[in-house]
Amino acid sequence: MFKCTNCDYASPTKLWKCPLCWEFWTFLESTTNTKTAKKWNIKWNEIQEQTKQKSISFFKIQEQELKRVLSRGIKQSALYLLGGEPWIGKSTIVLQIIEDLITNNENIKIWYFSGEENIDQIYDRVKRLNLNIWEKIKIFHTNSLEDITMTSEISKFDIIVIDSIQTIYSDNIDWIAWSINQVKYISEKISSFSKKQWITAMIIWHVTKWWEIAWPKYLEHIVDVVLQIDGDRFGQYRFLRSQKNRFDSTDEVGIFEMTLFGLKPVYNLKDRILNSANISIPGNVLTIWVDWSRAVITTLEVLLNKSFGKYPQRTVIWVDSNRVNLIIAILERYLKINIWVFDVYVNIPWEFKFYDSWIDLAIACAIYGQYKNKIIDKNIIFLWELGLGWQVLKSKLHEKRLKEIPEWFEIVDYSKIKNIVEIGNLI
Repeated sequence: MFKCTNCDYASPTKLWKCPLCWEFWTFLESTTNTKTAKKWNIKWNEIQEQTKQKSISFFKIQEQELKRVLSRGIKQSALYLLGGEPWIGKSTIVLQIIEDLITNNENIKIWYFSGEENIDQIYDRVKRLNLNIWEKIKIFHTNSLEDITMTSEISKFDIIVIDSIQTIYSDNIDWIAWSINQVKYISEKISSFSKKQWITAMIIWHVTKWWEIAWPKYLEHIVDVVLQIDGDRFGQYRFLRSQKNRFDSTDEVGIFEMTLFGLKPVYNLKDRILNSANISIPGNVLTIWVDWSRAVITTLEVLLNKSFGKYPQRTVIWVDSNRVNLIIAILERYLKINIWVFDVYVNIPWEFKFYDSWIDLAIACAIYGQYKNKIIDKNIIFLWELGLGWQVLKSKLHEKRLKEIPEWFEIVDYSKIKNIVEIGNLI
């Protein structure tokens, strides 16, 4: 650093004129204060020693579907952000995570700060979910950030839950709750407070209609883990995903079922789908769906109906419509079949958003089977992708897909299919 000898103005570079006192050639290089350096060196060594003792601290989680997403558990002093639509089950799954933490970690202290619901409403939910946590957590209804930080600092809790951040405001900012300035200020304060006090903070937030974490985007950058729970609000299943995780992978998906008693983990999804699958209909096939990197067996349905309009319809549910149009073009070009005279309907009879391009062969065989009015063998699984040059390509995450297939199913080897023309021999 260089300092002005006239007014002590400091600058990282040597200036020929001081911008404060306007004197010329007064900047000299300042010497390092060795006492201050030694003081900071000692303090830094103490901080490193404390960090080594706490850096491996994870609160254990035993629930298998939660463990898929948070394999190592909940990290101490980390910030977790959970987003989702209203009524999708955000508060419910947080309470179930709390029960898992209390069950598997001795003497853990958790404080639940609610800005939306009062204590009676939370008690009714805990009672309905049949959770044994009421006497082991502290619940406090407040909308003030200062109340949250002061209470947490005095009580020395391990985990605090803020439900939800859009209802929290700070007296230091002259803006209403939910405004961008309030959310940014509150998130910064919670982050610095959490790291300093070594407290884990779990924050609940909402999403936009495009299923993205709502503004500001800064909120996603400042936290350590971003979780999202989605699904059809009126449907049966909920999907817990990790969009950002500084401690674990973001590949897995946890699947839960919404019941009268909360979100129940789904362990036998494969058996449910296979028991309800009706393959004895032309146009129905079995394939393997991959959401991020979790493989699930599912049914694919195709219906061809004669078109009476000028332009045939292409109605697609849970499948990428552009992929279907490409496959129809490949079938018409290389198998010489006239699909253009039919309306094409493609459906996945479950609540899965299905954008996996490695099920092209399943779609092609389903369309061809419906066109020829042939029933496809129910013990065959179709996995492969199709290229525009009629070639059949190996699927992505092939090993994970194979682990999901039961032993009695036959897997079509893509190396035996030289081109799309041989699809007719598979049916």
